Amino acid sequence: MGRLKTLLFLLAIGIGGTSATPRVAAQLPDSASMPQERAFQSTVNRFIEEELKLYPERATALGDHRFDARLDDDSLAGIARIVAHAHRWARIFHAFNRNSLSPNSEADREWLIANIDGELLRTETMRSYERDPGMYLPTRAVHELIERDFAPAEFRMRSVTAREKAALANLEAARVNLRAEHVPKVAIDILLQQMPATLTFFKSSLPKAFDKVPESRDKRAFRQANSRAISAIDEYGTWLATILRPRARGTYAIGAGAFRRMIYDEDMVDTPLVKLEQIGEMELRRLQDEFATTARLVDPDHSAAEIASALGRDHPTADQVISSVTTGLESIRAYVVSHHLVRIPSAAKPIVAETPPYMRATTFASMDSPGPFEKNSEAYFYITLPDPLWPQEKREQLLAFYSPPTISDTSVHEVYPGHYVQFLNNRLNPDVIRRIYDSGADVEGWALYCEQMMLDAGLHNGDPEFRLAQLQMALLRACRYLVAIEMHTRRMTVAQATVFFEKNGYQNHHNAEVEALRGTDDPGYLRYQLGKLMILKLREDLQRKQGAAFSLGHFHDAFLAEGAIPVPLIRHALLGAASGPAL
Repeated sequence: MGRLKTLLFLLAIGIGGTSATPRVAAQLPDSASMPQERAFQSTVNRFIEEELKLYPERATALGDHRFDARLDDDSLAGIARIVAHAHRWARIFHAFNRNSLSPNSEADREWLIANIDGELLRTETMRSYERDPGMYLPTRAVHELIERDFAPAEFRMRSVTAREKAALANLEAARVNLRAEHVPKVAIDILLQQMPATLTFFKSSLPKAFDKVPESRDKRAFRQANSRAISAIDEYGTWLATILRPRARGTYAIGAGAFRRMIYDEDMVDTPLVKLEQIGEMELRRLQDEFATTARLVDPDHSAAEIASALGRDHPTADQVISSVTTGLESIRAYVVSHHLVRIPSAAKPIVAETPPYMRATTFASMDSPGPFEKNSEAYFYITLPDPLWPQEKREQLLAFYSPPTISDTSVHEVYPGHYVQFLNNRLNPDVIRRIYDSGADVEGWALYCEQMMLDAGLHNGDPEFRLAQLQMALLRACRYLVAIEMHTRRMTVAQATVFFEKNGYQNHHNAEVEALRGTDDPGYLRYQLGKLMILKLREDLQRKQGAAFSLGHFHDAFLAEGAIPVPLIRHALLGAASGPAL
């Protein structure tokens, strides 16, 4: 779950009966006396139960609300428990005989071992608790309790109160854990930049969520806890700015060894870094050539950069954005269904809504789907509207994002047939491992793949403006891919990365700088293009194997049916043991 926590974010009293997760741990028989397949499933259930208890914030996000009154324990003792948990379960899963498991279970076992190793990489090797000041803020954990009405407001308010009290201990732990020699100044700068919005969330947005709760002892307790949390967060910001930042001298680069291990642990890709970089450079050049060719079709009299900047001039007004996005979604969904491009397993549609104010600082649009165990199935496609108080030029810059070509591309990525359709499929997967754990290269790769696939399949009838918008977004991801490698294995600077995005991805200076800053804390943001390239190669190899029997829609259904596990594991499932390299 690595990300630029504060920047991208603005960018869990248990509640009886709200969890769909089976409470099986205490009732499970001794797995040693079972056949291997049954023993593995029994062990998985034990593991998941321990994971949910150890990571209560993750449990809330998944829709299991038994642990909503708790936060992850960021103290040194809590960190030690995480490391011990990971080592113990790695030994347990390694002990299974892979030849005694079904292919599906063996893939799950490999994926769980990689996941566990990823936790050890972050916690034991990279020691993120010593270098990441954003991990100690409770903002996201509290926000998850108010964004969806999974229980009455009174119940959720009590959980918020408990989490805000627990946050005080984590904020104190930060002062013990964070090491000046390991914390990068840029990580502090990003957090401080977003601190006003963080405080506004606690001062304004959070109390508003409980406006309708009648006055009571519980509400007074919430106000008291919230007031203390606001003070503690404010004091934490001051400590970071005045005490830690002057001494901070860490590097954001994780190093080549950790980078290689990261992409294997998160996505099971073992391609050497040199080859990964060569693949990325080839794809960047290919996209740039296609962008230039397409730009000439749009307007032969202007440069590609000029045409790119002009794409957003035709856009709806602020009061038309929500309705125009909703209408566009309907037409895209209809195209997917009529052309049998992928099965959409539910008639439920996401609600197009304005991005909550405390989230709109760094996001144009986002898909907010409920966790797989959540009973409330409401999903939101959030759209950021300009603040009426903004100057006209800034309003226009934001509205340009909602030009028909750009918002269509984003809607494909986020909703149909991207993230939302994958969520609908994963929610129904009978394999609990594949409902809970996902590979970033699978999830983001699928959504990026869909952007290109939908136009290749005829959406918008070959209109070059729509293709140009898709190519510009593809170029952005191609730049992320190469910048991630350069930043974290060769120490590319933020300034150099900014120029790279401007020169190669047709990004304006502000957006290029934001992308560069994101790269300092998200070495895995190469996964968009990494996943897309693996999916395209899998499709090509499967089509070669199946010949005339190949069906694009059947391929997409088969891919999603495997769950959001690493693409190499899906490749093995669809092509067999001799499936060849993923890239």
